[in-house]
Amino acid sequence: MMENTVTLYEEVAHITKSMLIAAQAQDWEKLSTLEDQCSEYVERLKTFDTEPPLTGDAYARKLASIKSILADDREIRDLVAPWMVKLNAMISTQKAEKRYSAAYGA
Repeated sequence: MMENTVTLYEEVAHITKSMLIAAQAQDWEKLSTLEDQCSEYVERLKTFDTEPPLTGDAYARKLASIKSILADDREIRDLVAPWMVKLNAMISTQKAEKRYSAAYGA
């Protein structure tokens, strides 16, 4: 069972690396698809909560995967944050335009 836990963490690390590449390319659809995939793996990982603690090489591999996941996640957030601000501004502008049109007739 220990190998399965480590393998799942390594797969999540692989997916988050792909997510980072998608974010760098501003491929938001691919990023979204990969996020869904990642969520599925994370849900599977939650079933391993009752397993005995990992030791030795398995623990080191899990820790390396977690560090990679966190580093990639931080970079993804840094790349996505400006895009989200721009998207929110566009949505706000669109809502304001609809309110003005409704109020004053366009």
